[in-house]
Amino acid sequence: MAFPKTRQSAILGLHDGDATVRHRSMETVASAYWEPVCKYLRLRWHESYEDAADLTQAFFSKSIESATLIRYEPSKGTFRTYLRSCLDHFVLNARKTRNPTVPLDFDFASQQESPEELFHREWLRSLFTSAVEDLRARRGDLRFRVFERYDLNDSDSRPTYDDLAAEFGVTTASITNYLASMRRAFRKAVLDRLRDLTLNEREFRTEVRALFGIEV
Repeated sequence: MAFPKTRQSAILGLHDGDATVRHRSMETVASAYWEPVCKYLRLRWHESYEDAADLTQAFFSKSIESATLIRYEPSKGTFRTYLRSCLDHFVLNARKTRNPTVPLDFDFASQQESPEELFHREWLRSLFTSAVEDLRARRGDLRFRVFERYDLNDSDSRPTYDDLAAEFGVTTASITNYLASMRRAFRKAVLDRLRDLTLNEREFRTEVRALFGIEV
């Protein structure tokens, strides 16, 4: 199975002298953080879905206009921590000019969960989702179809290896091998996405160690 080549860090690309590279890098960052930012605004700041979406758009637009994210310094923490800090500051300023409303049917976050934990959880969810989408480009590959039916199955009843073997017309041993292969591919897809979202090798290795407890 062919793996995609390692991409240049999008965070590093924010500093590139080429405007096209900077724009593409900002799109990558915004895409990776859009859902975590929007969900964080709903849970941490109790914004309605519509207001959270509007604020997310405004935050990234303002970040581009003011070059806020370019001022990130890895010596002071991870990029996601820096982005969350910028987001909190942005929301506080935005609330000076409006009165936020709290939806009555809102599902509030657990009081035990800190803002850092909340943002981390949503960011990790986004990271995994993006990695799955990278693999989904291979949907014609039998191995991905098996992986989708088994590991990505969110129904109450998941098929057994024997069920999958009968469904796809292969041996149970093949199913075992396909899943092992796709799990390695998924791990690499996650690491590639993470490398995209860290500034340098040191930050990348630190994030991998913190997230997965492994050395790379």
